[in-house]
Amino acid sequence: MSNLGSDHCYQCVAFDAVGTLIHAQPSVTEAYSIIGTRHGAKLHLDEVKRRFGKALSSRQLKLTTSEAEELAFWKSIVQEVIGEVRDPDACFQELYSHFAKPESWRVDSNASNVIQVLMSQGINVAIASNFDHRLHSVMDEHPELQQVSLRCISSEIGWRKPSREFFNNLARIADCRAEEILMVGDDIENDVLGARKAGLDAIHLRPPNESKSEVREIHALNDVLNLVITVNDE
Repeated sequence: MSNLGSDHCYQCVAFDAVGTLIHAQPSVTEAYSIIGTRHGAKLHLDEVKRRFGKALSSRQLKLTTSEAEELAFWKSIVQEVIGEVRDPDACFQELYSHFAKPESWRVDSNASNVIQVLMSQGINVAIASNFDHRLHSVMDEHPELQQVSLRCISSEIGWRKPSREFFNNLARIADCRAEEILMVGDDIENDVLGARKAGLDAIHLRPPNESKSEVREIHALNDVLNLVITVNDE
């Protein structure tokens, strides 16, 4: 058992998936541009990026969800971003399948070491993500992530971050109390503030392009080890 300061003791460290442990390659907007072009869309990458950002920011996501709702959500996003193509269903299916492929995602270079060290110290490692069932196929084919069997995925449990219910389910899956979990993620609202409201401790993995915030933050996954692991030099 390890601690972060004198008043915290963790049984589990939970990581967000996209933007924290895994990163799209090529980027999401590049994938939309490439696949959309293949199906007849005539959009420059900058326009795809603008449309994608607008589509995500303008949609009001409910805290409840399901596999069917996630599928419908992404269908609407693709239609709004890509626009007219020869076969909209075929275009959507190729994009949807693309993000289920392990090769479409790069695992953070520090992930393997961090996971291995935490587990060697008897600390459970979990995934806590607003992805859907496709995350399993990505994780199961990346050796660094295969061993993480504790997976709290919003579409499967019916609740999205930052809801309290999502984090209650995370604690149930991890089989420990909320205060024994450290949540690590790149989204302040979903990963940090939502977790803290549910009684977890949380830290922001600040993306390089974001300005400093008021919440406690780290800049690389390896920094988790400096916070959580008590090193015994004796």
